[in-house]
Amino acid sequence: MQFRIYAWHVRHLDRKDRMLIGLLTITLIAGPACATETARATPSPTIAPGTAAASTAAPTPTRTTTLAPTTAPSSAAVVPTVTGSPRVTASTACPTLTGGSPLAAPRVASLRAAHNPGSDRLVIEFTEQAVPSYEIKSSSDIFGSPSGSSVRVDGNAFSSIRVSGEAHTDSGQRSYPQADPYRPGLPLVREVKLITDFEGAVIFGVGLERSACPTLLVLASPPRIVLDFPTPP
Repeated sequence: MQFRIYAWHVRHLDRKDRMLIGLLTITLIAGPACATETARATPSPTIAPGTAAASTAAPTPTRTTTLAPTTAPSSAAVVPTVTGSPRVTASTACPTLTGGSPLAAPRVASLRAAHNPGSDRLVIEFTEQAVPSYEIKSSSDIFGSPSGSSVRVDGNAFSSIRVSGEAHTDSGQRSYPQADPYRPGLPLVREVKLITDFEGAVIFGVGLERSACPTLLVLASPPRIVLDFPTPP
């Protein structure tokens, strides 16, 4: 009886031990899985000497040195050469102006000239009721008729004004009161001179300070020719 109890006890202990051993085994196996996780610091990388300083330091600015030119520029200013205009004797670019009534043959009643802003104005006024036929053109020289010889007119450029009619009275005196040559003392028109008064043709030579193309107005009451020679402002 005592032996049986002991044997049972031994078997019981063995079973208990086996259970304890089994539990211990399970604990040992499951223990690491249930344990609290511990954070591990990542070790700092190994940095080679001089590498970190080279990668983090601000780059050294590069200084560019400009070399002085070997030849110093000249300090003298370049002055443009200005070529003076030659003496102008004619303006071939000016168109010839013609018109008037071929049936009219009045006398020249007056010469007038005045300076207006931007032009010198020359007026030739006639008697009767109409402006006679006229021809106004630029010329390199003024020629008289009927001899055909040139007549000197004061100026650097010239215009010729030819009209049908007369510039004298029945007694042979000039039909207009202005002096001949007529010098109005203007910036551009220097002289107006009677060149021809013969056989129903009157020619005036106009001497100008420089070449200029006139604009023409033909007016009535009284009939007159108005020429505006442009001047600098």
